[in-house]
Amino acid sequence: MLEALKQIISLFKRHNIDYCLIGGLAMMLHNGRANTVDIDFYILVNDLKSIYKLFSDQGFEVRTAGEHQLKTKVQQVPIDLLLADHYVGADVVMRAVEKPLGEDFVRIATPEDIIVLKTLANRSIDRRDIEELRELFGDLLDEKYITRQLKKINKLLS
Repeated sequence: MLEALKQIISLFKRHNIDYCLIGGLAMMLHNGRANTVDIDFYILVNDLKSIYKLFSDQGFEVRTAGEHQLKTKVQQVPIDLLLADHYVGADVVMRAVEKPLGEDFVRIATPEDIIVLKTLANRSIDRRDIEELRELFGDLLDEKYITRQLKKINKLLS
């Protein structure tokens, strides 16, 4: 999984694509106990057609999964590429933090943004991850930001 991650990050860097990790791997890199078999990215691009072409040109088989998501495999690792929308995703990408990854760095969604995303997903595994992030980061979490984001999203959805 690590080699697939490095390969994708290198591709993003070469093509100046703003991204960040979300999901289970992001949890793990924030020292969480999450298990995952795939790598989830938010990508900040105008449309997914360019990303589809980029991955296809690299020899990866790519398929759409709705109008805002692509799926592919890199070194047999499933990869989800989600369009960072202007409602939530763009903020997540822009606020991402860098974590060391060997001799390079990887951009990861902040714990607060992961909590927001997992609150929206609202699966049992997500609720467990939220609890774990709260245990790991405690008072360091920006609770005002989390509340503000969730209110903003609820307003958009209603």
